[in-house]
Amino acid sequence: MIRTSLTRRAFLIRNGAAVAAAALLPGALEATPALAANGSAYTWKPLKIGGGGFVTGLVAHPTTPDLVYGREDVGGLVRWDEITQTWTQLLRSDGVPAPVPGDYQVESVAVAATNDHLVFAAVGAGTPEGRVLRSADRGKTWTDNGQRWFIEGNNDYRTGPERLAVDPGNAKVVYFGTRTQGLWRTLDGGTTWAQVPLSQLPGGNTDGKIGVVSVLFDPSGGCRQHRTLRIWVIVAGAGIYRSDNAGQSWTRVHAETGRTPSDAKISGDGVLYVGYSAAGNLPSVLRRFTASDTAGIDVSPVPQGGAYLFGVDPHDSDRLLVTDDAVRDGHLYRSIDGGTTWQSMTFDLAYPDVTWPSGTSERGWLSTGTLVFDPTHRGRVWFPQGVGVWRSDDAFGSTTAMTWNFVSKGIEEMVTYDLIAPPGGKPVSAVADRNGFRHDNVNAYPDKPIIGTAFSAGTSLAYAGGVPSYVVAVSSDTRAQYAPLDATWTSDPQSAYSIDGGRTWKLFSGTKADITQRYGGNIAVSADASSIVWMPTIPANAQQNPANVPYVSRDNGQSWTAATGITPGLGVHNLIWWGSKRALAADLVTPGLFYLYTTRDGGEFFRSADGGATWTRAAGTAPGSDGNDAHVFGQVHAVPGKAGHVWASTAQGGLWSSADGGDTWVRAQGVQQATSFGFGKAVSGDHPAVYAWARIGGTWGVWRSADQAQTWTLLAQYPGGYYTGVNVVTGDMNVAGRVYVGFTGNGFLYGQPAA
Repeated sequence: MIRTSLTRRAFLIRNGAAVAAAALLPGALEATPALAANGSAYTWKPLKIGGGGFVTGLVAHPTTPDLVYGREDVGGLVRWDEITQTWTQLLRSDGVPAPVPGDYQVESVAVAATNDHLVFAAVGAGTPEGRVLRSADRGKTWTDNGQRWFIEGNNDYRTGPERLAVDPGNAKVVYFGTRTQGLWRTLDGGTTWAQVPLSQLPGGNTDGKIGVVSVLFDPSGGCRQHRTLRIWVIVAGAGIYRSDNAGQSWTRVHAETGRTPSDAKISGDGVLYVGYSAAGNLPSVLRRFTASDTAGIDVSPVPQGGAYLFGVDPHDSDRLLVTDDAVRDGHLYRSIDGGTTWQSMTFDLAYPDVTWPSGTSERGWLSTGTLVFDPTHRGRVWFPQGVGVWRSDDAFGSTTAMTWNFVSKGIEEMVTYDLIAPPGGKPVSAVADRNGFRHDNVNAYPDKPIIGTAFSAGTSLAYAGGVPSYVVAVSSDTRAQYAPLDATWTSDPQSAYSIDGGRTWKLFSGTKADITQRYGGNIAVSADASSIVWMPTIPANAQQNPANVPYVSRDNGQSWTAATGITPGLGVHNLIWWGSKRALAADLVTPGLFYLYTTRDGGEFFRSADGGATWTRAAGTAPGSDGNDAHVFGQVHAVPGKAGHVWASTAQGGLWSSADGGDTWVRAQGVQQATSFGFGKAVSGDHPAVYAWARIGGTWGVWRSADQAQTWTLLAQYPGGYYTGVNVVTGDMNVAGRVYVGFTGNGFLYGQPAA
């Protein structure tokens, strides 16, 4: 299976887990600062984008119309509202017990046919601390019985079928197929769980963390004492197992040890379809099984195709909709005879609410979670996908043409990297996969991404302090981490500059080969817009060519020269995935003055006074990081309107300020840890307000200081009810009190004092 951006998401969300872990560590300075009144009067709203991320699966209730849940790899769990045509986030700080950021990686979801208020969700961030949450009120509140498993909602094999399944005849019977610990079952609705003996049903491919891929109940096999007798289980590296006595014993009915299952569905009349991805010399295959034919029939629409993802009409097992790897032109098929014959489908994309995907190259590769027939709306098919959710009501119309409607209002799953709100301008964001957006109206969806149409991650933004309409952006194709850097499918560099505050953009010069020198990382621009400095991350060929030194351009990015004074390698800027890292900044008043922080030798602070061409280490001792985690979370930001004023956060090392360009530093007392911060318009006096995602007085949250870190106001411990990881916190230079918070998989919120 092609899995673009999978590891990217794993790294990003684990940053959030690291923040949570760091919160348990004692800070170097535990003195509590003077705290202002709690900021409970703040209101929080999405900075609307709409979609993003990857909706990896979707479950529709079998009998209750329009009750649909979507699971996301880094964004949590959402529920559809047909009346408002909107999705609602269900994982909130006030509804989940002992909330942890890893909850937002949802591996599977299941509903109960006999109780439409009941829903289960398997959540976890690739650690043994994953859990299955249970809700009896459609996701408003949740319980946790304390059982733990290895669950990984954001990595390979997270798309396709559901690992959780509720017995359609008995809501107290729930099965969970795990990646590394075999098959588990509860008979009391989730209060207690027990493992099905591995001697009866193996764990499968546990080394690859695939394991038991799917559990499917087959009501056509009968029911006894309100328990479904026939159950199918798909095990990676082993094959298909079946029980005909409600799980008392299990038999392998079909062996498949080479190929990995990619999807599995069952119809109401007991016909089972299983898709497998190609492996070695074995082609991918889509097989049809029945209780009497466990050898299976190959009904693959395309020989040698990719990993099959598909939907089966629950009311008519002959009706199938299939894609191989991803929906795109020439790779979507339907059958009305159980796969005996296939029709190739054409499709259009429509955007009733959120339109920005129309300005991207997404159509060329609609990365697919699965395809799901709606059991209560004949002919309706749902399509959870890499930028949101699509829906069609004409997949089985009179022609082979169909329309997918983008129904992603309410989903905000972008992984965020950066945001600026320059004086006199509009907010501009940088996000994974789709560059970023200019937000002309914070309450409206943007109409297109910035820069271009290609798949590319915006990792850094900056504006010129004296010419704030001059904006620069770094955006790089994250797939370069996994393939030869000159691969023909790797997109051209997408980094660019704008002279109109992000409305229009002009690409920097360069070819695919330039990725080896200038890839990801951070960017800054001189206060007078005379020079741009780009501090790239370590490229994929770092061992052969650790080229991550600053690069300087004095012609709007058309040519670049490597700076001197900085030795490349680890400690400067280590990896593109670390979305909160900000190693570089330009002074926002003094032309040609730039700042750079490295984590080598316990922390180094460098300065350039010639537009970034040469760098020297500042005279004094640089801020340090007690836990050496500033290489992931450390940030440097110059103070707007204050020449020579620069601040730095070093994660467990706290928050620091300098008024002399980095020669001397003062640590903000009581800020025990800080992983993201920024400045906004002053709320009192003439110094910009400081906003930070920090631990102060033992509490993590969004904090604001109006007096240069002498006192702090807690604006929100869980902004907007989210408790996921945070990459971005910064203010708005035009609206006093407004703060933006960017998450590791839930887009942005903006907060401001209530009217």
